[in-house]
Amino acid sequence: MFTTPARHRTRPRMAARNARARFRRLAGALASLAVALLASGALSSAAFASHTPGGASAFLSGNADDIAFQANTKILWTTSGPGTGQGLGLGMKAGTSPAITALPGGGYEAAFQANTGHLWVVRNGVGQDLGLGMKAGTSPAITTLAFGGGYEAAFQANTGHLWVVQNGVGADLGLGMKTATSPAIAGLELGGYEAAFQANTGHLWVVQNGVGADLGLGMKTATSPALTALDGDGYEAAFQANTGFLWVAPNGTGQNTELGMLKGTSPAISIQP
Repeated sequence: MFTTPARHRTRPRMAARNARARFRRLAGALASLAVALLASGALSSAAFASHTPGGASAFLSGNADDIAFQANTKILWTTSGPGTGQGLGLGMKAGTSPAITALPGGGYEAAFQANTGHLWVVRNGVGQDLGLGMKAGTSPAITTLAFGGGYEAAFQANTGHLWVVQNGVGADLGLGMKTATSPAIAGLELGGYEAAFQANTGHLWVVQNGVGADLGLGMKTATSPALTALDGDGYEAAFQANTGFLWVAPNGTGQNTELGMLKGTSPAISIQP
């Protein structure tokens, strides 16, 4: 049975603004495919949305794209366009994908599961083993924090728990994740982060700055949510419901788009400028 939670309140100063923004985004998404459905395996090594779970990201930094992906040699590569690829000599775990985010001062921070099973981060080509074990077959998510706060990454640990890492320091949130799924994370405009993941109950959960909330929305097995920050202090998640439909959840309130998704696939989401 697919359950729907009670409507969550938004902050009074944002309620009207967010309502208008949600309508415009949802209408635009359905009309222009701003919310993209990923074919199974089609974008397993690179995806072009900054909050795609389990996939690499492309972002604009000084009018250039920075992309991270697992090459067919099983090595982490980065590229900013045709002919600019660089093999970093860092081995990746089979079946996993990196994540990447722009740094405010320029350059990038990437995160990936190494062939050792550990979470690694890479800043502008220089890798660091964080010594944190990841669940086999899962990939991390990473975002830039506001106000020069560095980065925040999220991943499923080899214990099955959701972990977050802020600038290299990991924290076990004690929240169980569904096997073979990966979290999504987004930096909030007013500071901090919001993460989304499929809990081991099969429900969509969100976490704001370490505090988790069960949205009571059932997800399809072996799929992961996507997440983006909204103007102000909100977020919007997208996911495949256990009914097989694409759902969105702006600030925790579930909405069925009535669009059927392919089994075993996950969506991506990005806010329209």
